[in-house]
Amino acid sequence: MSQGRTILLTGGSGFLGKVILEELFRRRVELDVDRVILVIRPQGTRSAAVRFRDEVVPAACFSGLPEGWDRAVTVIEGDLTSPGLGLDPRGRSTLAGVTEVIHSAASVNFNLPVQAAARANITASLHLLEIARTLPLIKRFVYVSTAYVTPHPGDTTPVEERLIPLPQSASSLFEAIGAASVPEAELLARTGHPNTYTFTKAIAEHLVIENAGTIPVSIVRPSIITASRVWPFPGWIDSTSGFGAFATLIGLGHLRAVVGRADSRLDLIPVDDVSHRVVGEAVGHSPTGTVRHATAGVALATTSGSAFEGIRSYFKVHPIARRPARAFLGPAGARFQLADALYHRMPIALAAFDGPVKRRQAKRLASRLDYLNAVFPYFTTRTFDFRSSVPLDPSFDAADFVRVVCRGLARHVLAQDEREWILAGRDEVSHGSDIRWAMRQPRGNAWVRLGCYLTSKLLRRIADRVTVDLPSFERARRAVPADAGIVLLPTHRSYLDFILVSHLMFARPDLGIRVPHVAAAMEFGRIPLVGRLMRSVHAFYVQRGPAKENRALGGQVNELLEAGEVLEFFIEGQRSRSRAFLPPKRGLLRLVQASGRRAVLFPIAISYDRIPEEDAFRRELAGEPRAQMRLGALLGWIWEVARGRVQLGRMHIACADPVLLDESTDLTEAGQRVIDGMRSVMAVSDFHVAVLAGDPTREGTVQAIRTASDLGEVRLLRSALTPPADIDPLITQTVAEHCAPLVESRAGRGEFALERHQHVG
Repeated sequence: MSQGRTILLTGGSGFLGKVILEELFRRRVELDVDRVILVIRPQGTRSAAVRFRDEVVPAACFSGLPEGWDRAVTVIEGDLTSPGLGLDPRGRSTLAGVTEVIHSAASVNFNLPVQAAARANITASLHLLEIARTLPLIKRFVYVSTAYVTPHPGDTTPVEERLIPLPQSASSLFEAIGAASVPEAELLARTGHPNTYTFTKAIAEHLVIENAGTIPVSIVRPSIITASRVWPFPGWIDSTSGFGAFATLIGLGHLRAVVGRADSRLDLIPVDDVSHRVVGEAVGHSPTGTVRHATAGVALATTSGSAFEGIRSYFKVHPIARRPARAFLGPAGARFQLADALYHRMPIALAAFDGPVKRRQAKRLASRLDYLNAVFPYFTTRTFDFRSSVPLDPSFDAADFVRVVCRGLARHVLAQDEREWILAGRDEVSHGSDIRWAMRQPRGNAWVRLGCYLTSKLLRRIADRVTVDLPSFERARRAVPADAGIVLLPTHRSYLDFILVSHLMFARPDLGIRVPHVAAAMEFGRIPLVGRLMRSVHAFYVQRGPAKENRALGGQVNELLEAGEVLEFFIEGQRSRSRAFLPPKRGLLRLVQASGRRAVLFPIAISYDRIPEEDAFRRELAGEPRAQMRLGALLGWIWEVARGRVQLGRMHIACADPVLLDESTDLTEAGQRVIDGMRSVMAVSDFHVAVLAGDPTREGTVQAIRTASDLGEVRLLRSALTPPADIDPLITQTVAEHCAPLVESRAGRGEFALERHQHVG
């Protein structure tokens, strides 16, 4: 059997290089790749092998590859700017079997002095090409350039896939750089390039083709490379250069004054599309000297204004440290100078009074802002009409892709976990004005808006943070057929359950789930004032008691489903005093089924550190009669909240796999699937672990939780809440019941014995 390809790749520790490497191994059989050789420069005391092990292999973009993929990678230590790459004889012999070379390494710093840029982008390329010419099996040399080697010819003038003409030979320009015989500004003026990066890449293209000899050369020119669209998964990005820096600094609220033209086109290209072009050229049979654009093109490019607003919109909903505020996008005139002074210079100057650490941080930030507003206007004020022989998928949606990029930056660069998005609480990044936020949301009547405004205030008083596993709700929403209704089924541990899910749907209309109509016990309807208010915020009342046909309620359920409304009810029927799961009730499920409409059931788990009704539940579990629902008790609790005496710590909301309900569904089976789903996504917090650790008999449970957390089987949340020293043993038992479904396979159900079938109603 003939030997497969051995591909030499440079830039493998960089953003694009990693994605190329991932594609080579994902398509390894198809491409007949036997081995990949990476040239990596040592860094300080860290060797090339150590850098590969620590910086490349653990990257999330390789998470889909089979274990041991890296054993087919050979790492050699070299320096592209040194003759012969600085390789020793052993390193040179390693290259003997190379069949293709992909040169993706480059310096993307637009402001490098021209001599430094030439070393990184021209000298390095020629040294690599010189090595390639000595390889007996070489079939292709792929050089990754940039689409912006063509100086802007005008917004409507096509930019074709061909070498750009230079005012003099590339070699003479290269010599002038090396001799420093012509000032940098004059060199750039001669060719019309805006910076040393595009200037030196243009020269390198010519010199690579001129010096290739008999080696077939292909040039791939990407535009503005950013997050992946499909591979290795949507949103992969680990770079804050280029558009990544632009989006990150806008998202963090730092970059608020930008020189740009709102209608100019930003040609954003997903990194996996670039990789696909590069790999395609490496294994293909294009004529030597082929130039390929890896670009979106005018028709699929976003405008600067849309990109700017898309970034702001995303990070307003997913804030990191603060929500992006209104900003300036316009020409570099007096208005920009004023905005720059107000939004950038003044805050940075004020930081100088916060000590040396803040001063250094402010200086670094000022440097980054200055850099972006020095180099980015070339792209934000012009449109490039790139033409490509391998066009981008016409279904590409630029506006949606900007959101994908922002999401990738939040996850992979800013280390935000969407499975713990902060909905409310003291740790929530401020809206600025809660009432303004409530009024600007796209859905909800006046009472719903007022209720969510008050809920924001309430949760900020009683909780450190209320977090949501957003991807779990997005997965569930995608599973809903177009003709099906939605029924939300949360766990029932507290009266707060009535408002948390509604508050989430109000705060996140992008989930595509309306603020639900919530089934409440008839007792609520009899409470003065409260009953009427609850009706105004989408409550409808259910009479508890023996199962029987309720035509009026059935008609109401059918009417709501017909109108496309979302229902919410508690499948456990009543609140669980002990935090154990109660057997599912089928009454409301039966009414939904009887409506004749398909519905999708969302099992939702709400995890609490402490429950507002904890004291009442403790008394009931100890044998006292159940307390009646009264307005006075509610007002008394609100008074305690106002005094700051209610501290519940952490709350978390997650959705399990949805359950389809239609006319053929077995309701008993469906109810149990909902309960099992709730169990599967219930979370444990540090508070729960600390409570159980205070009881020596619970040592096995604590260890089971920690082991399950280490294995990724249980979501262990960080909590700042400390258990009281005199916590009641009954409360400890309820915490054990909360944790039971999560660790029972490890600790055994016998440890969680709180009279499961004797709950007070």
